[in-house]
Amino acid sequence: MDKAKPFDDYFNDPALAPDKLARMKLTRDIVHRLYPHVQERVSYAMPGFYPPNAAGFSPSAKAPNANQQLFLLMANKGWLGIYGTQGLDDAIIAKYEPYGISAGRGSLRVPYDMPVEPFTELLQAVINHNVSRHHG
Repeated sequence: MDKAKPFDDYFNDPALAPDKLARMKLTRDIVHRLYPHVQERVSYAMPGFYPPNAAGFSPSAKAPNANQQLFLLMANKGWLGIYGTQGLDDAIIAKYEPYGISAGRGSLRVPYDMPVEPFTELLQAVINHNVSRHHG
């Protein structure tokens, strides 16, 4: 595993190919549109998106612990990795398989060229799942 770096560095990494960097930035923008009070922090050497907190979702409080993220993100060689998807409904995953996504243990492998609209819907489904799973 790579060493953790400041959050913004993951979205301005000159070592990433332009298409990968663009998808990282797009993902961040989409998350902020879908979940305006999202908190950002690095966990497991990956940028992560977190709800404001578990009790009441106050924007000024932190999420209670690192495993209650909305999801973690990583630019891999051949796909964008979305981590923290344990228990995501198989029907949701199947809906996006025509776009080339595949699921692993608690993760999704998303092609960098997945169209924006279904990608946004997928992120919303992951966020909804994790909000429900962690915060009922």
